[in-house]
Amino acid sequence: MSVNTTRQVYGWLVSSSSVTSLIPQNDIKIGYPRVEDNFPCITITPAGGVSYGYLGYGTANTGSKIRREDSIIQIDVWSKNGFYETDNVSEEITKVMISGTCREQSANNFYNDETGLYRRNMSYSYVYFHND
Repeated sequence: MSVNTTRQVYGWLVSSSSVTSLIPQNDIKIGYPRVEDNFPCITITPAGGVSYGYLGYGTANTGSKIRREDSIIQIDVWSKNGFYETDNVSEEITKVMISGTCREQSANNFYNDETGLYRRNMSYSYVYFHND
């Protein structure tokens, strides 16, 4: 899983006026939220993936060496105002991610009694080709 993929997704979200109209750019972060963060906020984390070379990658003396990376990105929307807010934000995120050639893999809602936070957890798959 490449750090570049996570940065790419971050760039898509902060560049989207439909997302930043709901969540300020400063509240879209790579990593996990902290207690002192502003809510609502969005966090982006790598959730897994695999990278492999195409035929001849390890043995070709000349020519391009194409490597495919299949990444899973997790995006969470955190709120203290309820699932209505997390669902509205997640709809805009999904529009951005799908236009970025990603596929939504899963989406779930959670509530934490101790923190009072609502969370919409989404995962997306993304395929990226490297020419090493």
